[in-house]
Amino acid sequence: MRTALMLALVAAPALVASAPGSPSPRILAAQQHLSARVWDLGLDRDHDFALKNAVEEGVSESHVRFDQLYKGVRVFEGEVIVHSREGQVEGLTDALARGLRLDVTPTLGASEALAAAHKALAPKGAYASEPTVELVVARIEVPVHLRAHRLTEGDAAAEPAAEPVVQRAVLAYHVHAELENGDGETSHTDFMVSAHTGAILDRWSTLHTAAASGTGKSQYSGTVSINTNSVSGGYELRDTVRGMNYATYNLNHATSGTGTIYTDADNTWGDGANYVEGSSTTAANGQTAGVDAHYGVGKTYDYYKNVLGRNGIDGAGRATYSRVHYSNSYDNAFWSDSCFCMTYGDGSSFKTLTALDVAGHEMSHGVCARTANLTYRGESGGLNEANSDINGTMVEFYARGGSGSTIGNTGGNWTIGEQLASTPLRYMYKPSLDGGSRDAWSSSLKNLDVHYSSGPANRMFYFLSQGASSSPSSNTYSSYLPGGMTGIGNDKAARIWFKALTSYMTSSTTYAGAKTACLNACVALGYPSGSTEYNAVVNAFKAINR
Repeated sequence: MRTALMLALVAAPALVASAPGSPSPRILAAQQHLSARVWDLGLDRDHDFALKNAVEEGVSESHVRFDQLYKGVRVFEGEVIVHSREGQVEGLTDALARGLRLDVTPTLGASEALAAAHKALAPKGAYASEPTVELVVARIEVPVHLRAHRLTEGDAAAEPAAEPVVQRAVLAYHVHAELENGDGETSHTDFMVSAHTGAILDRWSTLHTAAASGTGKSQYSGTVSINTNSVSGGYELRDTVRGMNYATYNLNHATSGTGTIYTDADNTWGDGANYVEGSSTTAANGQTAGVDAHYGVGKTYDYYKNVLGRNGIDGAGRATYSRVHYSNSYDNAFWSDSCFCMTYGDGSSFKTLTALDVAGHEMSHGVCARTANLTYRGESGGLNEANSDINGTMVEFYARGGSGSTIGNTGGNWTIGEQLASTPLRYMYKPSLDGGSRDAWSSSLKNLDVHYSSGPANRMFYFLSQGASSSPSSNTYSSYLPGGMTGIGNDKAARIWFKALTSYMTSSTTYAGAKTACLNACVALGYPSGSTEYNAVVNAFKAINR
């Protein structure tokens, strides 16, 4: 009997960020609220606010961020966020500077401030781009010097304690300069330059670790491009380009902890071959599992973001990570909500369990946990597993045949884990081919293991997308729908299922409830009763006896 893919479960809202532009009514209301409360906030008529950005959740909740202005000059790091719900302000996040008393007329010009920063930087080559200069009110930390004292007459002078500091508001130029001249001179540096004397009041590095594009020799997807991160001495398997920011770690056969992030000197990873049990997990052969896991997370993120509009597993871009080489000869892969990560074994009956549809399957457990959170038992548990199979399959189609926001109908297949062994784990078009799954719903379905009670939902989705045959000898024939049906394609089917999961299913949804959820999703997506898409959902469920 095949070992089934595992999981675990949890929930969070999707966020929509708004940049400055034409202010929405909620943004205007937040600005009016601040303007009316200047005195209550401990400020005076010399202060104002400028919209920085806004995050709006759904149609009722907003979080609007403003920069603080003093006599028209931006206060560096002076901000306030207005939190509103249903048009009513619920609170503020306050990082405002108070007690400002200074003239904002500079003695020096911007060019003189830039010259002072240039002298301090002493570049050997050209700037990567023109340095920027902005007049700001800055809060500079100034130490308060303490005199040493004796504890007793006979004691040696005591070491002074760590010096406390106070903040002093000053008029300064904020200068940002970027040098990218190879190993000898690569730096991004910010300066605070006194607008009166030209003195360097502060400076700091703003060079973030650079993202890179590496070459991965994967086991299951051929030679692929993977996003990596440049570090001292080479590269690491960390994607800083996609919004979710994820990394891939080597457990080196451990069963707990995070492990060690994969690193490589030349940014070419893996050898494309199945891991040889007992060999090095850091050599090229051991890296291969990391390549496939890393590639799978990236493509799954792209599918959810580009096709379904979801920012990562939780909808808000929370970072995740993968762990490979779990234990020894472990024949499974699983999602764990406690670490918010995927874990992959090297397999014994199976090859290393990092196939692309497996990665999509595991991440989709996390998505389900933060939406419908289908209870992992009975019919709802079968729907939970089916959701992961459905989206894992769509990830495969998208990665190998889709583009942009289109999944497409080529490049993938309708089996799960077919690259792991001589036979697939599951067959979506006829689940009973695995020897344990059911093709249709019955009242006894709830008594099965969830990996087998998922069968009817998997088959329903196949019918919805690809259609059903009218030939009794076909594996895609259903006696409950003997005339067959025409499918609506991957793109529409995936969107209907996802909308049903995220908007209409609950933790206890049954197969009957799933049908109702999918029909509600059709209407919400603009496919009313009687439409081709609506009727396809009705027929697809009819074909599994629902």
